[in-house]
Amino acid sequence: MKRDEHTRQLFQLSDSQPFIITAKIPSESETWFQKEKIQSLERLTDLLAHFPGVKNTLSLATVQGAINSDHGLSVGPLLQSLPAEKWQSETLNNPLISPTLISKDGKTASVIVNIKPLNTQELLHLRQNLAVTASASVPFSHVEIGGTPAVQTDVGVLLQTEIRNFVVLGFIACFLVLGLIFANWSPLIISFIVILCANIMVLAVMALAGYPFSILSSTIPILTTVDVVSLCIHTLLRFTEERKNQPHLSHHQLVNYTFRTLLGPNFFASTTTMIGFLALLTVKVPLIRDYGLTAAMAIVIGWIATTALLFPLLHFLPGPRAREWAWSKARWALYLFRRSGVWAFLIILVCSGLALKGQSLSWSARLFDDLPTNHQVRLSTETIDKELGGMIPVDIEIKGAADVWNDPKLLAKLDQLLSDIRALNGVGSVVGLPDLVAAANLHHSRLPASRSSTAEIFFLYSLSSNSPLKNFLNTDSSNTRVSVRTRDLPANELHSLVANIKSITQSSFPKMTVEVTGMGSTIHHLNNELSHELIFGFWQSMAAICLVLIIVFRSLRWALVACIPNLVPPAALLGFLAISQTPIKPSVAIIFSIALGLAFNNTVYLLERLRMIQKSSKSKNLEIEKTLWREGNPCLISSLTLLAGFSVFMASYFAMNRIFGFYMLLSMLAGLVGDLILLPTLLKSCPWLLTSVPWKKEKVMAIASSFVLVLMISFAPRFVQAEATTAPSVQKIGEEMSSRLRSHDEEFVVNMKIIEADGSSKDRQMRIWRLSPEKKEHYLLVRMQKPQDLKGTALLATLKGEQEDKWIYLPSTKQTRRLTGESGQGGILGSELSVEDFDFNHEQGTQNALKKEIEVKGKKYYLIESDVNSTSANYSKIVSYVAASDYLPVKAECFDKQGKLLKVLDITGYKKVSPTKWRAGKIKIRNVQNKRGTEITISQVKIDQNIKSSRFTPKALAED
Repeated sequence: MKRDEHTRQLFQLSDSQPFIITAKIPSESETWFQKEKIQSLERLTDLLAHFPGVKNTLSLATVQGAINSDHGLSVGPLLQSLPAEKWQSETLNNPLISPTLISKDGKTASVIVNIKPLNTQELLHLRQNLAVTASASVPFSHVEIGGTPAVQTDVGVLLQTEIRNFVVLGFIACFLVLGLIFANWSPLIISFIVILCANIMVLAVMALAGYPFSILSSTIPILTTVDVVSLCIHTLLRFTEERKNQPHLSHHQLVNYTFRTLLGPNFFASTTTMIGFLALLTVKVPLIRDYGLTAAMAIVIGWIATTALLFPLLHFLPGPRAREWAWSKARWALYLFRRSGVWAFLIILVCSGLALKGQSLSWSARLFDDLPTNHQVRLSTETIDKELGGMIPVDIEIKGAADVWNDPKLLAKLDQLLSDIRALNGVGSVVGLPDLVAAANLHHSRLPASRSSTAEIFFLYSLSSNSPLKNFLNTDSSNTRVSVRTRDLPANELHSLVANIKSITQSSFPKMTVEVTGMGSTIHHLNNELSHELIFGFWQSMAAICLVLIIVFRSLRWALVACIPNLVPPAALLGFLAISQTPIKPSVAIIFSIALGLAFNNTVYLLERLRMIQKSSKSKNLEIEKTLWREGNPCLISSLTLLAGFSVFMASYFAMNRIFGFYMLLSMLAGLVGDLILLPTLLKSCPWLLTSVPWKKEKVMAIASSFVLVLMISFAPRFVQAEATTAPSVQKIGEEMSSRLRSHDEEFVVNMKIIEADGSSKDRQMRIWRLSPEKKEHYLLVRMQKPQDLKGTALLATLKGEQEDKWIYLPSTKQTRRLTGESGQGGILGSELSVEDFDFNHEQGTQNALKKEIEVKGKKYYLIESDVNSTSANYSKIVSYVAASDYLPVKAECFDKQGKLLKVLDITGYKKVSPTKWRAGKIKIRNVQNKRGTEITISQVKIDQNIKSSRFTPKALAED
């Protein structure tokens, strides 16, 4: 963005995007190259130039030029200096004019209206005046208004209608659901009053705070409505249930009891939703930050309005009478519990598959495909994109020495570059300095033959009152600009096109500095970065909600269990986005954080009800059946209300809102599956998740089993075993490292310190034996020493060829069990080391390259980059630093799938453990994204002791 600003200032480009008026002649036999039509176009251009808020205007009739002809010098409007019979041939071949100001068929002309900084109302007023004036001035043509300001103003008008429709349709959808649930009118009256007051309060606060309405914020009224209706349904159904359970209580006593019972759950349910939106505050884009803040504020106001109005209204109006199906027990839950393990397994399996599929998201979004189909501004945008040189600007700045661009040879080289760029697919128009020079020599050679001739042409342009030369050449003629406009291509294609343009330019001018700026070079990159950030914001929301639930439930275990079903919506979203190849935009990525907050609502109600039942029950068993029996229908009904409310987005004018609505519905359905199927069946099959059981240590060591994957097989980076195609320098480094680190067998003690983001830590100690008799035969035995409750617990891992097996020994039961089906992405003992970090087979398939040699504090290091994107589940690449003096790895940087730095590993304290072998004394791992760390200290290292393979058997595991 700073480079863009620099380019605009250097070449005196306008800060504001212009209105673009397109005028198309429908008659097959006519074109714009007729005197009366050009005169009409000239009058229109001059008239618009005097409108309030307009800086200047440009069209085919007024475009300036400097012409050195046989008749002398001509400076001014280009067409006035040419005979009418040459207008078509000269202008259509002039890149300065066609296709920007006139289409190649001569039937569509444009008027570019550059504007001053204007507010929304001024833009709307100017846009209306432009449309009326243009239609009246050129009545023989079909006039449309396009450009970014037109998009802004037209979208603003549509938003007003959109908001009204959303509110009306949202009310209808929610009241239809309420009518299906309740048999009398009082719940509908109560809900109507609460919804109306909540929306008025939210809109009033937005107006007072000065938040403008955008496409995103147009969703606020429906968010407020569905949130309030959800709170009302839970409250009114609980009132109905308590009236049946406690018939001895009066109406007012029941209202007060329901108020006390649900005050907390309602508040915490709203809080989780609010946190989902507050996660958007970490985004740098003001529009999204404002949306996150407004939506969070709307949720809070909705809870306040519901709490303040619902219970007083219940006191004065007849109590709600729910239809039998709504307040009855959730009998459908019985079927789930008959096959609880199967349901839980299937859901986890499907979600895992969808999450893996989600690694192949589509990043092929277009910029203007969200505009309403067949709307005037969409049609105008498509006309500009197809017929008038494209919509997406890309600027190429080529920097050299002072006066370098006076050289005719360089101008000829630049002219060839422009031709090469024009030939690229996706390029709409290209204008550069040679085009301006050629325009001044229409009757002579295209380009001058000497520096003096070039200087003369530059002087001719300086005589014009509004010379275009300043937009392509700076004051000392050291920098020139090439203006490229591309079609509205998918993001990945546009990225490749811009990279290709830069590559061609750099190869044409290898001794000069080339920079690429403009919307085409930044907008999709920014959108993709923002989308990545919004998707990652899901985890920020999850962490924040988990922290709140720890306080609510006063239990870390309960809070973590609450997070499990809410992993279903993001997995479903990722999978379906990848399967449907929906282009990822911020408007889609934003769903992840929002959906999470909404999904937690049912989780909070279910677990809060479970906790209440557990407190009142004398049974030590987990009463999950009773919980779902009582709370299942209210959660199901409130979710159906949310689905009905968000379904109104499917009727939006904007494709973005329709996609938003569809994936919100999908995420809520997935949340329903997670909360009402996965959570109950998982707790039924695994009650130890919420209750203490004797074999807890077994689960801890199941995580620890990841440590089997050879801490010292070696900790050398993954490029050690380089393929034959790797560059010789990389192969040599790998061989040298291998000679210093590889060993037949070894024994050592590991102390592991796991450091949380808040600075707290926990320690583990273990003794490890390793044996590697063959290239594809490895054995590892880990025996825990600390903490005390895990002492003696042991782990065995073996790899023979492609067959990998693991066993665990539990001293408390003196049993040895085989371990299967473990994830390759979990943290080792809760640390920042993953199973994949020590995968036996991971070196295969990586591509390694020696990037450069660097010097830090007088010491030299080799910087080696390993491309592991195709072989790694977590990383896209790993950058390793190897000391040039002793070929020992000292640092590794691991990047996630989005190309962002994820972990930094520092390896220090090397000691010689034999005449030729070295071992690191300490390894520090920092996760730069979640701020957690792990420190590993290695001691008592003994290598090549001729350890026998008989030590690494399940039977031997229990004998020590």
